[in-house]
Amino acid sequence: MCNFMRTFIYLILSLGLATGFYAEEKGNEANKWGGDAAVGFALARGNTNTTSFSLTLSATGPISKSVVNSNKAFFILNKEKDVTNAESMGLETQINWQHTERFFSYYEILGLRDRFKNHSYRILPSVGVGYKVLVKEKIQLSASAGISEVFTKYYDTGETDSYTGIELGNQFSWKISESAELTQALGLTADFSELDRYFLRFEASIASAIIKGLSMKVTLMENYDNKPVGEGIKKNDISFLAGLSAKF
Repeated sequence: MCNFMRTFIYLILSLGLATGFYAEEKGNEANKWGGDAAVGFALARGNTNTTSFSLTLSATGPISKSVVNSNKAFFILNKEKDVTNAESMGLETQINWQHTERFFSYYEILGLRDRFKNHSYRILPSVGVGYKVLVKEKIQLSASAGISEVFTKYYDTGETDSYTGIELGNQFSWKISESAELTQALGLTADFSELDRYFLRFEASIASAIIKGLSMKVTLMENYDNKPVGEGIKKNDISFLAGLSAKF
């Protein structure tokens, strides 16, 4: 069953990406890519000696009339008295193929690294379908479900592990005003053969424009692993990021 599911994932992922790239004629719309880069930095010296740095990037643009590519990346570093106590990074790329006004399919690869979560790497290729529950001028809400393969290498032992999982998620955006926007994303991945072995990823951001092209952005990121592997590894990690965001 596991081998079948893996083959199925790879086949659908390959077909979906190929179809997304080549199924439609080029030139239906002018490519209009957009995104933002946000940097947060804090330095304290004296009674406390801490350094924190965060970087988030996003870029989204059309491949064809109904196919969109979205990309996200983040890096977080925190040191206290020259001791690193937080270091994590992630990269996500997704092809979103809109079949009707509300129904879509997605093809995604997510890569994560967090040595304090005992992950040298965690890679998730996944495919699935979604439905836009709300499509308003200022508010959009979608729900999705799919399957993924989870590959993990543990930092302490160097051992690797993999399993086939089921994915559930949602995405929400609200254009609060001309200068402020709220976005939220939630993803849950559970092992098909052991459903109480799951992890959850939550992210919420609010950005408010200061001047044209420059905003103050605040992001909350939470990662919850119900069955962490490694001695002393906690289930829950929360990161709070604040910094300046430049749109492009």
